[in-house]
Amino acid sequence: MPAPLRPEFHEGQILAADDLSAVVRYDRDAAARHHRHLHTWGIASGLEVTVRARAGSDVYKTVVVGSGTLVDPSGREIVVPAPVELSTPDQGFTIVDPDNTAPRPLMLMWSDEPATGGTAVSSGACAANGAAARTTEGFLLLVGAPGDELDLGEQRAPAPDAGPDRLGGGDRGRVLLSFVTWATDGEDGGFTGVLPRANGVGRRYAGVLADRVSARGGTLELAAEPRPVAGKMGVRIGGADGSLDIGRFNAAGALAPALRVLGDGSTRILGDVRVSGGLTVGGAVDSPLVSGSVLVQSGTATHGVILPLPPPVTADQVESGEVVLHVQVTPRLQTYGAPAEGGADTSGFGALPVVLRCEVDSERRLNCLIAWYTGLSTARTLDLFSVLPGTADYVVLATRPAAHPAT
Repeated sequence: MPAPLRPEFHEGQILAADDLSAVVRYDRDAAARHHRHLHTWGIASGLEVTVRARAGSDVYKTVVVGSGTLVDPSGREIVVPAPVELSTPDQGFTIVDPDNTAPRPLMLMWSDEPATGGTAVSSGACAANGAAARTTEGFLLLVGAPGDELDLGEQRAPAPDAGPDRLGGGDRGRVLLSFVTWATDGEDGGFTGVLPRANGVGRRYAGVLADRVSARGGTLELAAEPRPVAGKMGVRIGGADGSLDIGRFNAAGALAPALRVLGDGSTRILGDVRVSGGLTVGGAVDSPLVSGSVLVQSGTATHGVILPLPPPVTADQVESGEVVLHVQVTPRLQTYGAPAEGGADTSGFGALPVVLRCEVDSERRLNCLIAWYTGLSTARTLDLFSVLPGTADYVVLATRPAAHPAT
């Protein structure tokens, strides 16, 4: 298969029509290969499809295709210079199976037509009318049958070295613009509406084939619309701190991050996080206390132990009133070294525990003392007892008052 041929000229050369055509062909082929191998085909700009009222009918509509450009699967650029009204006689297509009310794909393909224009350069190189020949790179609008849109993604591109116009099988490429609905009324009929999608298929826009995308200004921004739309999601890479930001655009078009990955590798999330699957944390979890939230620390402590604070709450936060503690302690009657509750002693009677104190002081120190009565006198009174340090289960709740500003 021959490689692309580049035209070359020298002084005094007589240029034939094929020499000049080769220049045009070389540029068109190169542009088509660029479009085909560095981009994906589809709509580049405009070509919005709308409807407006049709004169003389309350049911049928006039479909209008706006101006714009696209690239077809062969890499050919197609230009629609001005809005076009869709009418079957003018565009040269017919409605197949007009009684079928299912949505129909509205597609566009190229259509060249001979034209004349320009000024004659010599008597021997002109068309019959004395002007240089021209070709109008036009287009055709095609209303397909329901379901014709399903195979558009399978259109086979031409060979790698081929120019534009024809696909691998020799056909012209088709690009979907929208869907239209059609209804009949006896012998007459017309369009009734426009749909952006049908059968899970919608308009296809041109894209970029690249393994690396770089921004010359140091910030790369991604948006789902040509211009940022308030409330829509976007992504920004780079900027002053070199971060990766994901968030929503505000009314001014600036990205307000909800998730930030900073240059040092740390990640910050603003807003709620919901995990539907498993969550594995390899390092320490730092959960700052914010207004309305609660941190909990629980366990078992013995008399004299200072109860711990829920991480990452500090004693300074508690002392300043930034964090309020709620502590609950419940004594355990079975303490190491104490008699068994209800067990028999030398007098034949069981031991009776009495909680003398179980509380926490201002330093969160547990005071838990239990008196154990283990003897019964002839007067039927408990007169033998011992006071022992006790053990208690504790729960420490840390909250931030709603009126306290978060840090």
